[in-house]
Parts: sequence; C-alpha cells; structure tokens
Amino acid sequence: MIDLSQLQDLSTPTKLPKNSVIIEEGAESPYSMYIILLGSVRVVKNYGSYNQVVVANLGRGDFFGEMSLFLLKPRTATVVTAEETVLLEINQMNVYEIIEKHPQMLFSILKTLCARIDDLNDRVRGNMPRT
Repeated sequence: MIDLSQLQDLSTPTKLPKNSVIIEEGAESPYSMYIILLGSVRVVKNYGSYNQVVVANLGRGDFFGEMSLFLLKPRTATVVTAEETVLLEINQMNVYEIIEKHPQMLFSILKTLCARIDDLNDRVRGNMPRT
C-alpha cells in the first residue's frame, strides 16, 4: 500500500461515481496507473460477459494499472468503481518526477508487486498436481 500523505503534489485527483469503468481489458491507452485515494474498485476479467470473474477488490491506498504504464502493453483487465471513488492518475509524463521526488513510493510499489507475484505463485502451486 502506498503512503497517501506523499500524494498531495503529484497530480489532480478525479472523483468517479459508482460503476464507472476506469480502464477496459484490451485497451491500449492511456498508459497510466491509478492510486485509490478514497473508495474502492473491482478488477474484472471478461467484464460484462457470462464468465466474468472478479480477480481483486482494491481500496484506499491500493493501486492498479502499473503493468500498462511500465510495460506499455494493453490492459489485462477491466477496472470498475465499486462505490464513489477518488483516484490519482500517474502517467508517462509524471512517473519519473514522482519516483525522483518520492523514492520510497517506488519501494512501496515494488513491495506490492512482489506480494502479488507471491500470491499468484501460491495459487499456481495449489493447483499443481502433487507427485
């Protein structure tokens, strides 16, 4: 989780109503990540289809969209607000300035990414057949 007290000077927050689609699976741009200042979101695969799956619920201090920002690849999921939500966007234009001004934020991002990979590894191991 990112320390929200560091975020006051990063960019202008955006308030979105409940059920707003923030990013769509497969979209190529914008290459941005978002930090949740208030509220919560659902990260969904196959949004709107009969086989839709909620893969994560994120709240205050959490972030999403980092893969697209850093890898410049299409979105891997759709993100929808679960309630009225306030987000801070970090884009290609301000990410380097943010990391320079707040290097501890980069550590927080890396720590969260490692935890997500560790969780994924645990899930994969749990589904692997035992020998």
